Amino acid sequence: QTACVPVDVHVWNIACRDFDRSLASTKSLTPTVYNRVGQLFESEYGPYAGWAHSLFFAAELPTFRALLPRKLQAAMAQYAEQEKKRKQAIKTKSKSKSVIKGASKPPPKRKKKSKAK
Repeated sequence: QTACVPVDVHVWNIACRDFDRSLASTKSLTPTVYNRVGQLFESEYGPYAGWAHSLFFAAELPTFRALLPRKLQAAMAQYAEQEKKRKQAIKTKSKSKSVIKGASKPPPKRKKKSKAK
């Protein structure tokens, strides 16, 4: 069917980049996010949302990306770099929280060795 939009993490990333950047703030592909991505494609492309999905998905492949206009390639690369930085910042923030949590823990207690007689 030309209206069906199968959603996976790649299509989710396309929707974040091209339709609704706020979707990038979600941590996983939940049913709500899945439905939202489908709605975005449907609202933009109507009965051809599934066909548009296929074109967007193919454009992400290195073989076809080279066929896209240079300006679009540059925009895709810029978004990829922004996402990389955003994810790195989240990872760094998460690590700093775990270090802070770890610092507040008292050192582990040592068990006393019992003397064998």
